Amino acid sequence: MNRIDCENEKHYKRSIGLAILPLAAAMGLIGSLTQPAIGAVVSILLLIVAVVLLMAPERKACKTLPRQDD
Repeated sequence: MNRIDCENEKHYKRSIGLAILPLAAAMGLIGSLTQPAIGAVVSILLLIVAVVLLMAPERKACKTLPRQDD
């Protein structure tokens, strides 16, 4: 795995996390109006997934690659 692959993976995970955040907010709003218990559970789970993706650490293989200063 090279440095470009590691950067692409990091950006991919963060973009998916950012895409899930509004979905979690919308599900929370809609769920609280229609089915409060189920909506709260689903939106909390989506929020947890979004936060995990945003805070995901780098792979060990990416940490061992030498940094290239341009």
